[in-house]
Amino acid sequence: MEPVQRQSNRRSLLGVGLVVASACSYGTLAIFGKLAYSHGIALPTLLSYRFILAALVFWVLVALRAPALPPRGRWLPLVAMGAAGYVGQSASYFGALRLIPASTTSLLLYTFPAVVTLLAALLFHESLSTGKLIALAVALIGTVLVVQAQLQSVPALGLVLGLMSAGFYSSYILYASRVLPGVPPIAASATIMTAAAAVWAAYAGATGQLGLRADGATLWLLAGFVLMATVFPVLTFVIGMPLIGPSRAAILSTFEPATTVLLAVVILGELARPIQYLGGSLIILAAILLEAPGWLAARATVQPIRE
Repeated sequence: MEPVQRQSNRRSLLGVGLVVASACSYGTLAIFGKLAYSHGIALPTLLSYRFILAALVFWVLVALRAPALPPRGRWLPLVAMGAAGYVGQSASYFGALRLIPASTTSLLLYTFPAVVTLLAALLFHESLSTGKLIALAVALIGTVLVVQAQLQSVPALGLVLGLMSAGFYSSYILYASRVLPGVPPIAASATIMTAAAAVWAAYAGATGQLGLRADGATLWLLAGFVLMATVFPVLTFVIGMPLIGPSRAAILSTFEPATTVLLAVVILGELARPIQYLGGSLIILAAILLEAPGWLAARATVQPIRE
């Protein structure tokens, strides 16, 4: 029994490491976005190349691993997830990122577990226990503090877009909870990103924003944006989550906003009032409280494809 226990412990430790690595990598997304904007890359250009290149990488992985493709009846829902949900979420998230600090954008996005819980109660009739209501109250207080900390110094539109990104993402993952089960995750990721790439590339092309200045700094930024902040976290999450289960994976995913806040201070020099950090801590605490095993919202929030 002891060797079996050691093997189980190693699997668990590996799973924890992979999911934490995934969350920390996702935490770099806002940082790369800010750096890209400072380098003069427009939002449609940035997202077009992000999704085009990421989709190519995932289709290569699909071809190399030769896994089953999505069932015929899932293609249209997956395309809708990419063309509508993923595009809407990325547009609001990166639109907010142009107007407000990276740390604020990340913290506002991370109100999504609370939004998912509310939507699950409304749409799927999941009961709201006392524990959930307390967690929702904590999330609301945290959100108010984060918004209050920035309200006088940034455009209100940026804060609205940050909250919209949480709304889009919550709807996206609840829909995904009905579509993704039984679909190979890498093939699903490739399909969703292809649909998002098609929409963003069409928009960028129609508005004359598809051209890209191919200097060294731009190429390095895109490489980090695609590989470190998109492809790597999806793969590590897909591998790590089955080793530890969805509830633990969801809790460990809260390393994402914490990473963004830390990197925003270290790399971007962002500083916020203490009230924002208190609010952010409450948002993360609420996310942890809302990831109890067995809750529909907890299962829905654990998806391999993020913002």
